[in-house]
Amino acid sequence: MNEVVVGVDGSEESTRAARWAGREAEARGAVLRIVTAAGPWATPAPEGGPAAGPSWPRENTRAAAQAAQDAAAGLTVREEVVGERPVKALLTAAREADMLVLGSRALGPVTGFVLGSVGLSVVAHATLPVVAVRDGEAGASAPVLVGVDVTHDCDPVLGFAYETARQHGVGVRVLHAWSVQHQYAYPSALPDPTAVDRAEAAAGRAVEEVLEPWRQRCPDVETRTILALGAAAPFLLDESSSAALLVTGRRTRGHPFPTRIGPVTHAALHHAACPVAVVPHR
Repeated sequence: MNEVVVGVDGSEESTRAARWAGREAEARGAVLRIVTAAGPWATPAPEGGPAAGPSWPRENTRAAAQAAQDAAAGLTVREEVVGERPVKALLTAAREADMLVLGSRALGPVTGFVLGSVGLSVVAHATLPVVAVRDGEAGASAPVLVGVDVTHDCDPVLGFAYETARQHGVGVRVLHAWSVQHQYAYPSALPDPTAVDRAEAAAGRAVEEVLEPWRQRCPDVETRTILALGAAAPFLLDESSSAALLVTGRRTRGHPFPTRIGPVTHAALHHAACPVAVVPHR
């Protein structure tokens, strides 16, 4: 059976993530599994809440389960307390899941969000899509954004974006940033307008080539392509203000050591105005 896993620690951010994960599990016809880590490293009980003690991890999962079921009536929820450190607990619990959901704390409109060391480690090691959830929700018809880099394998990233859009009955907005700087020896050189036009046309053809199979597989999902000249991160962040979800990729390197998340995905995780899904791909 399909499964969505959400990690909780009793914080407001993880409760928000549980609600989002509950709605996502309901849309996918999946079971929601709520996981918390138990041990001396676990997040302490907040002031004014239940006293810290052996029952505190279970209080975490019960509160999150209630929040998820309030957001998605009829949802099947399973709760699990794992006696491992948070990163290992989450990665182990989500090994066979469709996605793993985490909360992200807002710092403000300028500084963005904090995913935290646990969240960043999970994203860097995960072999499944990881979604970082934060404040604010777009309208029911808001599209799913997906950033594509045509120099890498786009299928896992596009597949997740199209499946999510199909489940929610919304469109996909495909974003691709292109550049002509590689054609010039000096960054300050003024680009030839003809060369710019050729580069833009080539970028458009490359994007359409990787999109064509997905247009055929998901003809009911409206697809819109947006190209931009310049850096990818500012482009994606600007477009995220009106989206339900931003989907980005992370390259895996086939070894167990920590891997780089990548500058564009790192910027999205900390500054996007909507939830961000990071999909690993080779």
